[in-house]
Amino acid sequence: MALLNGITRKMAHKFTHKAAQSMSARGYNQFCKALAHPQAVQREKLSSLLKVIAPSVSGKKYNLSGSLFYEEFIRKVPITEYDDWAAQIDKARAGSRHELSMEANERFQPTSGSTSKIKWIPYTQSFLNELDAAISPWMMDMYKHNPGMLKGTHYWSLSWVPTELRRTMSGAVNDDLKLLPWWKRIFMGLTSAVPEGVSLADTSEDSQFATLCYLLADKSLSFLSVWSPTFALTLFDNIIEHKLELVSVLATGKWGERTPALPGLKCPKSYRVAEILLQWKGSLSAALLQLIWPKLALISAWDTSSSATWANKLQRLLPQGEFQGKGLWATEGVVTIPFQNQYPLAICSHFYEFIDLETEEVLPAWKLKQDQLVRPVLTTGSGLLRYAMKDKLRVSGFLQDCPCFEFLGRLDGIDLVGEKMSPEIALEVMKMAEQNQRLTAITVFAVPANTSNNKPFYLLLCEPNADISDLEMKQVAANAEAELNTCFHYQLARDLGQLDTLKVCCSQNARDLYYSRCEARGMVVGNIKIEPLVLWDIETPNVFLEAIAA
Repeated sequence: MALLNGITRKMAHKFTHKAAQSMSARGYNQFCKALAHPQAVQREKLSSLLKVIAPSVSGKKYNLSGSLFYEEFIRKVPITEYDDWAAQIDKARAGSRHELSMEANERFQPTSGSTSKIKWIPYTQSFLNELDAAISPWMMDMYKHNPGMLKGTHYWSLSWVPTELRRTMSGAVNDDLKLLPWWKRIFMGLTSAVPEGVSLADTSEDSQFATLCYLLADKSLSFLSVWSPTFALTLFDNIIEHKLELVSVLATGKWGERTPALPGLKCPKSYRVAEILLQWKGSLSAALLQLIWPKLALISAWDTSSSATWANKLQRLLPQGEFQGKGLWATEGVVTIPFQNQYPLAICSHFYEFIDLETEEVLPAWKLKQDQLVRPVLTTGSGLLRYAMKDKLRVSGFLQDCPCFEFLGRLDGIDLVGEKMSPEIALEVMKMAEQNQRLTAITVFAVPANTSNNKPFYLLLCEPNADISDLEMKQVAANAEAELNTCFHYQLARDLGQLDTLKVCCSQNARDLYYSRCEARGMVVGNIKIEPLVLWDIETPNVFLEAIAA
């Protein structure tokens, strides 16, 4: 009977994947045709967007019409950022209609801001369709190049929401599958290794534990998709850290003490993995994970900029599968997708422009040239017009006539594990610290994980103005950490165990420490400007290690 059930599941998985491929074929073919005609496709996209946006409040504000050409559109609408839209979005969240678009808002998705600690991005049906226009060709390309994906279940990581916000937001916000058309949700739900109900757990920690249990119990896992590789690494670290609890849950099929936090969620069961974990005496290793997931064919995660180190570590832990980097996706929209071993512009999704970072000239996608350094600007179905992203890209080449890109990093701050720290937030932390007049805040350092510290963290560097007690220092650290936790993605990274708590280092040599880092990077001391937020990318000094140990 078990053998028959196994064969039935395999056939069901294969049928479902084939059906999903068939349903994605139209979007894939449309994307392939568009690669040769970026100007025509993009002009048509702008025209269709303006027809929906022009009658709205913002459309009237800028005197838009559906018949505007690109050259007329850019004379009417300036480059914008979130603060330009915040008041209208707040009105829309309060129930006002047709603020940014004539379409209804399906949801408001939270993300981190710089001057605003939480940005709420409106998602209309048109915007969701734009995301699907990027997802379909990406999925088809994955299936074509990784046929092993057809043989098992898939895990798509959730849009994790901090514990504090879970009770105030709809379940749709916490489930990436809700971004897809209904038919695609059905097919992907049938092949999902983890049920969407895990997103309804009381806390992020409970969601993570339940997710890990489902993944461990699923021998047929063939595709693992996460955003930050550190999320997967933190999740896998829990295999050893919570080994005995995992063994108990998987052996009995009962949540145990976690039952109240996971109401209505059926507990997975796997004697096989419970026995593997019980017998395993070593640390987390590729050998252990290969025993658990022998059919894993593809892993997808960020692998550029500050994520490269962690992506390499994740690849070493999961050598049985191929590895694919992510395209550039943000809450505000999608810019690139992985496709045919490149990262072309998601040409069928939004309308795109790019700011040349050397000349500050704003160019449409069809005028880009090889090796230009640019910042993307999006006009989308959500109603955001000429919305400037804070990402630095290089034009890496062309797929037919469509530009392809390499992600080089954020322009406005630091992003160790997806926390999106900005200089503005760092300044707020420094002001908070200086409420204690016994110290002067110098800067906030982002300290990546290394041999001295297992997790990355932020360090507030201060100079003492007078004697300051250990108790006062702890209070400064607690207040600064509380300030950071008002920021959506920082709190999320802390919830998920990807960041350690903020540390405080108060030293008479604080400025010398700052300058030493700058000098190590070849900067002239006389030209050094102390910035509020800096990546500490040289050897960790002893005074930082003492702060870690405190």
